[in-house]
Amino acid sequence: MKKNIYMVQPNYLHGNSTFFPYAVGTLIANAKKYGRINEIYNFGEIFFLREDTDSVLGRMKNPSVVGFSNYLWNYEYNKVLAAKLRKKYPDCVIIFGGHHIGENNDVFCDCPDADYFIFGEGEEVFSRLLLALAGSGEIKDIPNIAYKENGDFRYTFRQCIASTDYPSPYLTGVFDDIIKKHPSLKFYAIIETSRGCPYKCKYCDWGNLDSKKVKFFPKDKIFREIEWLAEHGVDTFGGADANFGIVKTDEEYIDKMVEVHNRTGHLKNFQTSYAKNSNDIVFNMTKKLNDCGMNKGVTLSFQSLSDEALENVGRENISVDSYKKLLSRYAMHSVATYTELILGLPGETYESFVKGIETLLQAGQHHAIYIHNCEYLPCAGMSDREYTEKFKIGVSKIPLNQPHREASTIDEITEYSKIVTSTYSMTEADWVRINMFACAVQCFHHGGLLSFFAIYLHNEKGMDYTQFYSDFIDYIYSDENTLIYKVFKEIENRLNEVISCNRELTFVDDRFGDVVWPLEEYAFLNFVFDIDTFYNEASVFLKKYFDYEMFTQLLTFQKMMLKQQKVKIPEARFDYNFFEYFSAVYKNGYIPLEKEKAVYSVKSVQYDTFEDYARFSVWYGRKEFGSFNLSLTERVDDR
Repeated sequence: MKKNIYMVQPNYLHGNSTFFPYAVGTLIANAKKYGRINEIYNFGEIFFLREDTDSVLGRMKNPSVVGFSNYLWNYEYNKVLAAKLRKKYPDCVIIFGGHHIGENNDVFCDCPDADYFIFGEGEEVFSRLLLALAGSGEIKDIPNIAYKENGDFRYTFRQCIASTDYPSPYLTGVFDDIIKKHPSLKFYAIIETSRGCPYKCKYCDWGNLDSKKVKFFPKDKIFREIEWLAEHGVDTFGGADANFGIVKTDEEYIDKMVEVHNRTGHLKNFQTSYAKNSNDIVFNMTKKLNDCGMNKGVTLSFQSLSDEALENVGRENISVDSYKKLLSRYAMHSVATYTELILGLPGETYESFVKGIETLLQAGQHHAIYIHNCEYLPCAGMSDREYTEKFKIGVSKIPLNQPHREASTIDEITEYSKIVTSTYSMTEADWVRINMFACAVQCFHHGGLLSFFAIYLHNEKGMDYTQFYSDFIDYIYSDENTLIYKVFKEIENRLNEVISCNRELTFVDDRFGDVVWPLEEYAFLNFVFDIDTFYNEASVFLKKYFDYEMFTQLLTFQKMMLKQQKVKIPEARFDYNFFEYFSAVYKNGYIPLEKEKAVYSVKSVQYDTFEDYARFSVWYGRKEFGSFNLSLTERVDDR
């Protein structure tokens, strides 16, 4: 009788959507190419949802081997299930692998029910381990694993895995049964065209694979996977590559995606991590995606603009001048861009972080800046004990920092993130202060609540963007009776709770739907929900910078440009060429603001509920053109 194998890679539901369990799918597809494995083992159900662990255990029939793929969003769940599995089936072999499994003795203590740990790439190692467990080969001859033997911890030798010519889990039918048994689910898919990263940034676990260079998957296989996804109704998919666009072949994949999308109507949204140093290949690819509506924004990342922080984490950025030219190039072709920063890198200070924000805004990034708190990942270079001690890295362990999950699907097993909240250059108080400033810029500027005021004052009065938002934060704290104060004080309290009692770094509010929101989006939604109160309170601060005529007209234009659930000001008369003036800024240019009578009309999507607005405009739309109506506004006439 064959031995039963079960694979576990649980993920959260996002409404009625979830990801194919790609990681364990690749392990299964590769293992099945070995005749000996097929003779001995039978692969049973793949567990890919965060179901009740007792229910999962009840569906396993006499398991001989159970493999777990681990990352931030399922590690604790996997440990709970493994413990129950060990109790019910003491002879079952339990294998843990994935990005969350680091090479240290802590894994044996943290995961006492696991028999074997696989480090790094798993396809070949997992297959060889299955063969060795069946008597074909020696455990000690398999690279990149650890196991317990006679009470001792054993580590085998490390070896680079050269192959990428693995069978596809899509094309070999690994997921067919999942699709058949879950007809109501929409699946997100992952395409992997290369593996490895030439960079070794200390905060990232991508570059910690043993590969000496980036490895590429067979082109024909990728083409057939793209066809498979469309044939199976996949609309949202992404790339697993660390640097998509690093080679010319990647543009051929985009051409294939676009062709299949145009032919089938599927593959509607594609998102990936583009090459760190954006190039002509990346521009051509994203323009093609944008032209057919498949683009979800282009990342132009810096992570930090502090030279000291960049040196400490082993990161090099493009020059600010090159960045500005890229922004202009993308803007001229109406391709949305967003820039990512990481808050908490060793060497960063409050002053350097604010200076970096100013640099990005002056360079022209008015669409979107994403500011992520630094995750202390177990397989990243930053988690090395010597590195941690050298840079005095302090960490807060908090509930999983993964915004935009469905709140109602969060179960009783808490997953965790470790967030860097102090370093030698940043105290915990600094961390709170930086987060508050980051929240203000993302909410008020890139959310579009006050951006036109800040742009006008910068261009016409020479005021730094960051001075404007710093002054506004001071104003917020000057009156405890305002809505703006109450929201920001709530966020400040939460940040302090992250440090003192490990609270979550997100918010849930029934008014905004069944969604877990990041701080800046939570603040933004509070203000838009009570928009008249917000602008009445903000006006007290804003009026001091303008004469009455300019203030009233600019306020009307700012309100008009803000996407809301329903259009509040569909048409308005102005004495200035506001639309042309601000459009030029958003294309990284400049034209004078002149007295010129005009009537502007807004064309905007309207939403039936505020929950729909929050989901589609704020969450889904943020990486495109955010919460602005700017590209959807037209000049009617000058009557």
